[in-house]
Amino acid sequence: MKQSYLLTTYFILMSFHLLASCSDKKVDFIFNRTEHIVVDTIPIQHLFSPAFMAAKKDMLIMTSNGADNSGNMLHLYRLPTLEYMYSNGSNGRGPNEFSSFPLIAQTTHMNRLYLWGYTPLTIKEWEIRNDSLSLNNTYTLNQYENFNQLHIAQDSLFIYSAIPGDFSIKKYNLDKHKKTGKIALKMDKESQPYYSPNYGLVAANESVIVYAYYYKKQFDIYDISSLRLKKRITGIYDDQHIDLDDFDSNVQHYTNIVAGEKYFYALYRGRPRKERTINSDVIEVFDYDGNPVVKYTFEICPQYFTIDESNNVLYGFSFDFEDYILRCSLY
Repeated sequence: MKQSYLLTTYFILMSFHLLASCSDKKVDFIFNRTEHIVVDTIPIQHLFSPAFMAAKKDMLIMTSNGADNSGNMLHLYRLPTLEYMYSNGSNGRGPNEFSSFPLIAQTTHMNRLYLWGYTPLTIKEWEIRNDSLSLNNTYTLNQYENFNQLHIAQDSLFIYSAIPGDFSIKKYNLDKHKKTGKIALKMDKESQPYYSPNYGLVAANESVIVYAYYYKKQFDIYDISSLRLKKRITGIYDDQHIDLDDFDSNVQHYTNIVAGEKYFYALYRGRPRKERTINSDVIEVFDYDGNPVVKYTFEICPQYFTIDESNNVLYGFSFDFEDYILRCSLY
């Protein structure tokens, strides 16, 4: 009888522990240090309307929403100088042409580039060899969805946000040509997807998926294999009613997120968009246990960015300085 009581007490305590680790309790994010970063601005060449970027080996790869004067939407720059190398990926219906603007599926593999946009059902894997891209594999998806915030993990796991079509994060095995799981996100019935209090952004590395909330100071960290919630981290913020008629009056929290091997990097606003200035946003860095590591403030804060973790360099883009690529050392 005593042993049964002790076992019951143990399981109750463990249940409380698990619930507490995934709770919505608000805590102050205390960073070990805050660093102010000076940014270099390098004039952009051959790039119109930047959309996505990825630092790979010795090159920065950027895509654009529109074609340049030569009809290309994929642009390569040498690192760390950001010297223009060449452009390719024209808009069209040919074998290696983009039928839509290209999306980069982010991965921590530094010698691989994954691109969607050749057809609605095609992802191509390119290997980076010296200064060139060599086609390594072509994957065909079994159906079209709203593919957003694309990531490739463990060579064949395709992780993406299916919002707004399906309010969820999905996992697809490229080798087996099938979906292998999804994380269903809670959406209020009266809300629209992009105005839901639980709308957010997805990032993934080889072992975890991070979901950063747009209208809350909150992260969810999921195990990439089981898709189970490992930890929920909620900072201190004021709850809000989202105004559909005046979007710029809503407080925006996390507006971009990048997953590295050791840390994830989250662009934090904490104010309405109409109150944003060129240096009001910050980048908060966390480890994958959810511990705050460092906060970066900037004289010019990027809106899009990628991290070269091996050299601790950030490359970014700001619409306030749309003719330049931003570069800065992180320490």
